[in-house]
Amino acid sequence: PRIESIVNAADGNRPVAPGGLIRVGGRDLSVVNIASRERPLPTALGESCLTVNGQPVPMVLVSPTQINAQLPFTAEGNVTMVLRTPGGVSDSFNFTVLPGAPAVFRSGTAGPLTDLPTVTRAKNNALVTLSNPVHRGEDTLAIYLTGLGRTAPAVEAGNAAPQNPLSVAVVEPTVELGGVELPVLFAGLTPGEVGVYQINVSIPPTVPLGMSVPLVIRQGGVSTTLSLRVID
Repeated sequence: PRIESIVNAADGNRPVAPGGLIRVGGRDLSVVNIASRERPLPTALGESCLTVNGQPVPMVLVSPTQINAQLPFTAEGNVTMVLRTPGGVSDSFNFTVLPGAPAVFRSGTAGPLTDLPTVTRAKNNALVTLSNPVHRGEDTLAIYLTGLGRTAPAVEAGNAAPQNPLSVAVVEPTVELGGVELPVLFAGLTPGEVGVYQINVSIPPTVPLGMSVPLVIRQGGVSTTLSLRVID
């Protein structure tokens, strides 16, 4: 087996964080295609076993060229990944885990529109699109992402996040829409999900209008930017 790349599983970029969902790319990563619905997630799937600094990594799916998995919450800084399969042991793959690396999931569920950021309006629980825009001064949004790092209370990697108490991100992110900082109502793990975080924000009336208003999420020194349509 050969590991060739590690990116976050939300937007496919390189920054990754503790407890975040990742996508491992390579060759001969598994002899089968298999996905797990087990909770907690298994640390051996299709006879493949991943470790980071010797610690088993919970896996979502394995295939010959891709593995989706959740980084341990203990992983931080410069770390080493190794994959074991019936075909042997991979070379060590070195990469860096940042304390926070927010990355918003993309969705293809709004008809013909693909690659939409998973940002929903609380009012109708539907994705924000050009035809379902943000209403300033009245909307509350939920942003679904990975990479917000450690939480309190802590959750063991591979386990679904609790409903009560909610698991809150230790480092609170900031969110701006059109340069206006949004009140963050919640930032932490989505209850019942593994490695999925959400940020709930309210939209003040001072946010600028536009077809493509930049939404910037920052945590630590890392940021990610999307565009949303905003109307009155």
